[in-house]
Amino acid sequence: MDRLAGKTALITGGASGIGLGMARAFIAAGLRVAIADLNGNSLEAAAAALPGLGQAVKLDVRYAAEWEQAVDSVEAALGPLEILCNNAGVGQGRFADGRDTVVAEMPEALWRMVLETNATGTFLGARTVASRMIARGKGGHIVNTASTGGLMAPGGIAAYCASKFAVVGLSESMRAELAPAGIGVSVLCPGGVRSNLFASSVAIRAQTPDAFEGLATVGTDALRTEQAQRMDPVRVGEMVLRAIAGNAMYIIPHPEYLGHIEERHAALVAAFGESAQPGYRDTDVTFERFRNPEYARAPR
Repeated sequence: MDRLAGKTALITGGASGIGLGMARAFIAAGLRVAIADLNGNSLEAAAAALPGLGQAVKLDVRYAAEWEQAVDSVEAALGPLEILCNNAGVGQGRFADGRDTVVAEMPEALWRMVLETNATGTFLGARTVASRMIARGKGGHIVNTASTGGLMAPGGIAAYCASKFAVVGLSESMRAELAPAGIGVSVLCPGGVRSNLFASSVAIRAQTPDAFEGLATVGTDALRTEQAQRMDPVRVGEMVLRAIAGNAMYIIPHPEYLGHIEERHAALVAAFGESAQPGYRDTDVTFERFRNPEYARAPR
């Protein structure tokens, strides 16, 4: 999609952070933009702060029916969607005493909320919009927001990493599926970006407070200071635009993490030794089934 001006885009999680940064960058580039968000107050504030915004719709990405209603509304107002940015997400947070929410102590509700929002929400959005793009036969592009936490997994954020690894795998597989229809798929893997993730995650948990007893509801001074020093979300939005235009598979705004990724990949490569059954090799059918041709097509 090398000519983006005039295209219609929907950005979820668009009322703050990376989503709002994308919206600002997309509007500046001449796209017709709709934003969706779960928080009605934030949505109203974002709409007021975005001259040129086409539409703002409330959406809980965890529910298929809400996706259908939101996309119907946007397409009725702005025309067929040509770009979807699945950006809505939540963090897993910490306990109120500052401890990480490690797996051994994690409330089941927290795991389910993070996976349902970050992974299932992305799946539902992609399914809703991709099916329409395929039916129209005019191509399109989908951007799924993962994280550096979808490429490596430090301790203390297991639910978040599990959800973002899922988004990376979903995106890579979708790219292979949708390429024949002229639909590009990119996965965005940012590091630290100025956002409202902590507050928005607390707001979602507050809807069922009993399920999340013991988790922090107020950010620390250190967190606020660190957030203020993070990357400008508009610059991320501008990189996303370039990636859509160039049909990039991966969008990685933070090159400083390359060494971390190399460490993980080196550990993976080192684990490939002798077969568990000497002389065995998977059948050609199985072996080729797990090859994704999009890896070889990606720029080197």
